[in-house]
Amino acid sequence: MNIFAEASIIMNKLPSFALPLFYKACFCLATFIVIRMLISNITPFINDLCKKNDLDHHSCHILNKLVRYVLIVFGTTIALQNIGVKVSMLITFFGITGIVLSYGMKDIVANFIAGILVMGYKHIKINDYIKVDGFEGKVIDINLRYTTLESENVIIFVPNIVLYTQSVAIVNKK
Repeated sequence: MNIFAEASIIMNKLPSFALPLFYKACFCLATFIVIRMLISNITPFINDLCKKNDLDHHSCHILNKLVRYVLIVFGTTIALQNIGVKVSMLITFFGITGIVLSYGMKDIVANFIAGILVMGYKHIKINDYIKVDGFEGKVIDINLRYTTLESENVIIFVPNIVLYTQSVAIVNKK
């Protein structure tokens, strides 16, 4: 007896509800495997694209994470829809929740957007010596929420919204 005949006998003995659940579980597993393979194959492509366009390490890392999260959300949505979850209701729920949270965390969102703009415009770079809003120091890190300055062994965290809305003097451009 071959393996297909044995599988057919086992499938016939299963309850009627188990077979569709088995197929759905296999589809979900296959979806997650494909998404994982897609993520692992697209990461080197994004890294090469960053090198060709002279993007710094932080921007490339953020772009990789963004693409990874979008693909994971996309794959999870497909898997949930396949097992019968009403995805449209979840999207509506998360949309409303996002609006409420963004209103409640508008300063954090403003810093996040200002961080994207600061890193995108590249007026301020690591190792520049800047003065802004009463603070001055050498830029040692720029991330999405704040820029880190070092002045006389003191670390200063300047919110990116300050760098975006206040006058910034670049004393020593590196």
